[in-house]
Amino acid sequence: MKKIISATFFIAISFLANGLFAQEMPASQLRSFQTDQLKAFNKNDYNKCFNIKEASYDLLSLSIRHERKNNFASLINATTDINRTCGYETPLMTAARFGRVEMAKTLIKKGADKSLKNSSGDTAKEIALKSNHPELAQIL
Repeated sequence: MKKIISATFFIAISFLANGLFAQEMPASQLRSFQTDQLKAFNKNDYNKCFNIKEASYDLLSLSIRHERKNNFASLINATTDINRTCGYETPLMTAARFGRVEMAKTLIKKGADKSLKNSSGDTAKEIALKSNHPELAQIL
């Protein structure tokens, strides 16, 4: 029981910290990202949380959301924390929400934790089901 309480506390602190320390993405970086290129970013940016329209994403989750396949391919090998939480979701949860089956499979192969929960207590599988992606939920 102590482990569950400790883990829940740690996750809650992580969510709070990521939300508080997210930064705005400069226009030059946003344009670079939208063209499916990471030229305007350095490796230190890969694990930062960025505020985009009142939501917080790391570059990997943002690549999944907007289906930027080149960015995703570059980041999946360079990202140090595949389970990083920005905006209360991990990259796998973002893939589940938007039905990105192939990206989800890649994340799982790279070690994404399917058991993590968002602030509402949902796993990636539950998010996939709620977002009407049953084929992805079967994988999760």
